[in-house]
Amino acid sequence: MSPETPATDELRTSTRYGSFGWIGWSLFLSLAFAAGAFVYFLYLPLRSEAARHAAERDEAKARAANLEAKLSGAQEHVGELTRKQVEVSVQLAETVAEKEKLEAELKAIQADLASKLEVEIKSGNIELRRRGDELVVDVADKVLFDSGQADVTESGREVLTQVAQSLAELTGHIIQVGGHTDSTRVVNKETQARFPTNWELSTARATNVVRFLQEQGKIPGERLVASGFSQFRPAASNKTAAGRQKNRRIELVLLPRK
Repeated sequence: MSPETPATDELRTSTRYGSFGWIGWSLFLSLAFAAGAFVYFLYLPLRSEAARHAAERDEAKARAANLEAKLSGAQEHVGELTRKQVEVSVQLAETVAEKEKLEAELKAIQADLASKLEVEIKSGNIELRRRGDELVVDVADKVLFDSGQADVTESGREVLTQVAQSLAELTGHIIQVGGHTDSTRVVNKETQARFPTNWELSTARATNVVRFLQEQGKIPGERLVASGFSQFRPAASNKTAAGRQKNRRIELVLLPRK
């Protein structure tokens, strides 16, 4: 066995250190590779997944806030609709009550007039009838006027006085007084001087009735309307004497106030 020399010891030491250095570098590289693999295959995907979840969470929060705002708006809208529905229901109830009140008044006035004007109604000179929400009082011209004249006669004034007593109480209605004639032309020279056509005659008669109702019947002028219709709104055919007689009339129409 040959003796070991210093050189031999140095070589052995160097070899041992060299082995350790290679192993260290191997371990370092292995750890570095493992760390890189961890970062690449685990950390980065996990961080990306976490970021995606955070974005989804923020998006969900935004959607929730948007839905909450919409819900709040919808609740306000529902509240407004409910309030309007209540208002409409109240208005409808008031309208129905007012309509029932007006209907009761019309029926009472109709019954009152039927009693006061019983003689004229039975003789056919006055007719009471309903036309929807309106009460119509048809008065033959001979009850109120002389032939071809527009001044109310004394007997006509008595009839209008009774009518006015009933109509004055019906404050919820307008009274439209319409003058109507038959289709016969005005031929009397004296009459033509005052009323050239049936337009002037019908309008003058309606106006005089309105003036009597206001001045003598004490019905406020704002509730009265005078209209002349000449022969253009006939109640019957103008081909017969009976029809023409029916067309020569004063029509009082009770119209509900708007």
